[in-house]
Amino acid sequence: MIAFMVPMLTVLGIRDGIVGTLTRRLLENPRNRELSPIGTRSFRPDFFETLKTHPDAEFLIPETREISATINLIVEGIPSFDGDLYSSAPGDPLLSETLTPTELQHQLAIGEIYVSQGVAEKLGIGVGSELTGRVGRRRGGRNEYGRLPLKVLGVIPRHITPKFNVFCSLDLMRMTEDYRSGFEVPELGWEGRPKSDEPSMYSRFRLYSKDLDGVERLRVHLLDLGVDTLTQAAQIKLVQDLDHSFTVVFLALFVVVGGGAFASAASGSIDQVVKMRRSLAVLALLGISKIKLLVFTMFQAALTGFLAAVGAEILFLILAKTLNAYFGGSMAAVEEVCSLSAFKLAMAAVIIVFFMTAASGCAYTSLADIEPSEGMRDV
Repeated sequence: MIAFMVPMLTVLGIRDGIVGTLTRRLLENPRNRELSPIGTRSFRPDFFETLKTHPDAEFLIPETREISATINLIVEGIPSFDGDLYSSAPGDPLLSETLTPTELQHQLAIGEIYVSQGVAEKLGIGVGSELTGRVGRRRGGRNEYGRLPLKVLGVIPRHITPKFNVFCSLDLMRMTEDYRSGFEVPELGWEGRPKSDEPSMYSRFRLYSKDLDGVERLRVHLLDLGVDTLTQAAQIKLVQDLDHSFTVVFLALFVVVGGGAFASAASGSIDQVVKMRRSLAVLALLGISKIKLLVFTMFQAALTGFLAAVGAEILFLILAKTLNAYFGGSMAAVEEVCSLSAFKLAMAAVIIVFFMTAASGCAYTSLADIEPSEGMRDV
């Protein structure tokens, strides 16, 4: 039983370790759960209100046209630099690694921003830095600029957003688009022609799924609405295919090796009954029923299974620790190439005990042939 269990636990442990690590890496970078529309469209506010109710949607925020989503950043003594604007709101997954849970729920004011690490390094700024934002347009044959003070509330790591990004409130993003379109922005003192009271239209959005499986469901849902989206489906499918392959290998081994182990355990139980035939006959002569004799042999098998499970899991833990130490150089501190949770180890022990108990039931036919009279010669 130990020889059967150790390879099974190892295959399952490698599956959980490798696939679990890859899945965790995908989940840790929220970009892998992001869906963004391909091309330029016009989305009304009610489109987003409906999409937010989808069971797989975790976070959704509209964005303006990409051509107008830039801002010139000015720091005294450093050449100005253009950053790409992205709208943000409380609960933004891209900020979850940078901010505390309390900070993540903060609603950005118009002059508050988060910047990518690339922007921070380019301008030599950090959390708490103050700078000037400038939005330009050309109107009536002359260049015009709107300015506003900005304060950096956080810096987003490069592995989350490698580009030169500036995250601001959706209100500020709308204001920069309106100004570039020639409209006035009275909140910031930027002049222009009056804007109508019609609801704002958006050309893009950022949508995040709650998990990796939800990405495909959201993509299909949006496709049904006529919106084609860009996703990390290829990377997600690679991990899912790997998970499927490991599962198939484990099931194939379990069926083949498990079938042989069951046959071996069943024949061993029958052989044990044969060896104990005279003793069991004496017990039958004393009035113990054959059902109780079967329970006795099944208890023996269950105890054997429990001891085998304990022995196999000790060997597995030693093997897993050896594998993790050997491959530790290519893994992060919290990652493992082979691991099983305590719950799965406990379930494996329960399954083996049941496995052995069921195998011992095959000895019932041999028990049924035992007659109490066979024990009289030993009384």
